[in-house]
Amino acid sequence: MTVGEPLFPPLLDPPAREAIRIDGRALTYAELRVAAGGVAAAVAGLERVAVWAVSELETAVGVIGAMLAGTTVVPINPKAGELELGHIVRDSAPALAAPGASLPGALAALPRLDVRTAGSAPSELAPEPGPDAPALILYTSGTTGPPKGAVLPRRAIASTSTLAQVRGWSAADVLVHGLPLFHAHGLVLGTLGPIRLGGSLVHVGRFSPEAVAAALDAGGTMLFGVPTMHARLASAAEADPAIARSLGAARLLVFGLRRAPREHERIARDGTSASSSATA
Repeated sequence: MTVGEPLFPPLLDPPAREAIRIDGRALTYAELRVAAGGVAAAVAGLERVAVWAVSELETAVGVIGAMLAGTTVVPINPKAGELELGHIVRDSAPALAAPGASLPGALAALPRLDVRTAGSAPSELAPEPGPDAPALILYTSGTTGPPKGAVLPRRAIASTSTLAQVRGWSAADVLVHGLPLFHAHGLVLGTLGPIRLGGSLVHVGRFSPEAVAAALDAGGTMLFGVPTMHARLASAAEADPAIARSLGAARLLVFGLRRAPREHERIARDGTSASSSATA
């Protein structure tokens, strides 16, 4: 079997910095290594596991831990309806579901794994599978029929390094976002990306312009978002010069799906809103 490069090199020799913070709860790289290692040991040898992808620390630990074990992760949208959820479980046939909170419908019938964010000692990590081994199965929205599972191999996760080069994204960056953890943008790029690079992630939990501004003021250097989020940020920055300055201080703002609103482009460039520049 072809052995690939480690997906998360920093976890082999954890740097002395915070790795991930979600809604105010955080883990250092050393703590993440222990917590994810515990999940990896628990799911070792399983082909697929479902992860109830709420915006919580346990979701990130569960996904990273399963991937360390070479187990394929099926992230589940917490807003999925009963029929959609049943279809996904039947189609992907996960061996268990995590985290171990109360789970609905078809997931409730599966064995459950409690994901712990603390541990006593690191577990030995499994050898890295080959680059074509499946890492994730992301299900479509099902607008033209039942949701379809898109299989992402481990090399697709590793390819984020190329994107990092284009964006000048490094271990020195602190990424801020409030994206869902069951989509490629929020999970693959926004959560796994920082951990692959040895940087830090601050997920604000429930998105709000105020939460984003506070995270940027606390040291955030990059911001990921989709058009609806950036439209709200642009409106908030227009009304509040402090939010405009917070956005303007970020090194990089990333817009998903389509071009940014013109007003937000100017705010990102100049760090000022129309109202603040008019009174300057």
